[in-house]
Amino acid sequence: MDQEVGKEMITLHCKLTFEDEKDRQTLIGLMRKFSSCYRYAFNRLLEGHTRENLKKQLQKVFNLNSRYCGDAVLKAQSLISACKERGKNPKKVVFDGRRLFEKLQKGHINGKERQKLKQKWKERRKRLLYSRGDKTKKGNLNTRIEFEKDKLIMRINAGDRKWMKAKVKRTVIRESDKWINFVANLLQANQTGEYFPYSVEIRRINNNFYAFISYEEKLLQKP
Repeated sequence: MDQEVGKEMITLHCKLTFEDEKDRQTLIGLMRKFSSCYRYAFNRLLEGHTRENLKKQLQKVFNLNSRYCGDAVLKAQSLISACKERGKNPKKVVFDGRRLFEKLQKGHINGKERQKLKQKWKERRKRLLYSRGDKTKKGNLNTRIEFEKDKLIMRINAGDRKWMKAKVKRTVIRESDKWINFVANLLQANQTGEYFPYSVEIRRINNNFYAFISYEEKLLQKP
């Protein structure tokens, strides 16, 4: 029997598509709200606010559920920690588009070109949704991957007890693709009730939606 010798963090990505345009627009609105919440949490943490007090404040300001607000704070804390570990000042962070921001600072860009760059930079700042994994919530509470008629879908919490469903698309081109293991683990979890946590970050890239899924995989060694 193979022996577990450790774990490694795996991140996979897939494309999300919607049959209902209304769901697509709802997700865009949710991502804008979460992105603003994330940046707000980041700035408040730099001012010394505590996580619990901040989470309650975020719920009132952005009208997001407790889990989304907690995840925004968690992601903001992670970014601050990463900056400090690299010896960088967190206060100098530019969210989602430093190159575009630097272009906008150049005085020679004017007129329509400047407006186009400004709009693109604003959109990049509003294209994120993150939900941490939770073993007790079937792997993930707000952005859960489920099987529906032998197909994978992502069930996304839109708030107010409403949910969106997006089709999960991922092409497997080789037998060693980690996606195969991930789907097999999901199937096993559904059959046994022994779920594993996986975090999901949804990003909007060139007007398409992609989910980046992170989870721990056991490292096994043959005896």
